[in-house]
Amino acid sequence: MDSFADVFGLSGVFGSTGGIAETFICTVVAMLVLRIELQRRAVTGPNFGSRQGSGYADGCQRILRQCAPEAAGIIACLTLAAALRARGDVMSTAGVVDEAAWAQIKADWPLLITADTLLSLQAMLRFVILVSVALRCDGSRPVPLADEVGALWLAAAVARLVTGSRASAYWLDGPLGGNLPFACEIAVIPLLFIIGRNTLLRAPSTVAAIMAVTAIFAGRNRLNLANDIMADSSFIAAHCMDFLASLAYLLRTLLVDSGPRGSAAHISSGFVHLLMPIQQGLSAYYFVRAFEASPALVGAGRPFEMLQIGNVAQLGAYLGAASLYVAECFDGQQYCNSNEELGEQMSTGGNMGRSTVGRVPVLQAAEPQATF
Repeated sequence: MDSFADVFGLSGVFGSTGGIAETFICTVVAMLVLRIELQRRAVTGPNFGSRQGSGYADGCQRILRQCAPEAAGIIACLTLAAALRARGDVMSTAGVVDEAAWAQIKADWPLLITADTLLSLQAMLRFVILVSVALRCDGSRPVPLADEVGALWLAAAVARLVTGSRASAYWLDGPLGGNLPFACEIAVIPLLFIIGRNTLLRAPSTVAAIMAVTAIFAGRNRLNLANDIMADSSFIAAHCMDFLASLAYLLRTLLVDSGPRGSAAHISSGFVHLLMPIQQGLSAYYFVRAFEASPALVGAGRPFEMLQIGNVAQLGAYLGAASLYVAECFDGQQYCNSNEELGEQMSTGGNMGRSTVGRVPVLQAAEPQATF
């Protein structure tokens, strides 16, 4: 945020009150998004509530009933994160951070202890999202997070697995670091294979070509954290695959129908559209705010710029997809309401017509006359 503020000349605005302003803006946006999602999922509009007697309380109950497994998964993740955070300090897993640096990190992130907690939460939320998609979508109707997106995310997960297995420098620190995020990355691989198997079987050469081009690009724009070219390149390749997956997700949102309201595909799509910007926002905030560029950590090219711009672009893609989904739902609701009103008008008109039939004289045809 500091670099963007300097570029646009807003360093004075985001100076001493930067953290408060960012927190306020994020809170307002989150409240607006949640209100829109609740109103859409609860089907509570100005006309619906008056006709059906259904308020926001009934709508919230309906949402909890439909998304009970997803809500339970999120609650479990947050509970685990809170329990690990309550455990206290956890020194760097790589063992390369001294006491003074660790004290400075804790001072900069008093609530999370370390910024790596953001990436750990992202890995946990990603696992919950993929479990929801894998269990609710049976393949009868396409969903945005499937096929091409699943194949690209699978390649990203494999790249993270290679990075973590070859270099401990990329392991996350803090109370949520260590084996937990690495286990989440391993657990999502079979789920991603199930979600993206159609694309892998239908176009394996295309997927292989994309992976080869991405590997070349990552090798030319890599970090130098582990002194391992393959590990450093795999870390950048994973984020490149994530960027391509976000673009594919946005395109599939434009082209794929979410299905009828109340169906399993529709419920899963709504849950995914709500959580995708949240989980990506954690990563974008980390790489913009906490991952400071250092010339000593550059192995080749411009890896820091690629990570920052790529993660912010992913956030924009997921926000755009969520906006399209919400707009589609509102358009569909307005269409349903207009059809209901038209049906009521036609029904009223039909009744009026039937009630006046007895009062309107019926003209009988004249008997034909004989002609010569």
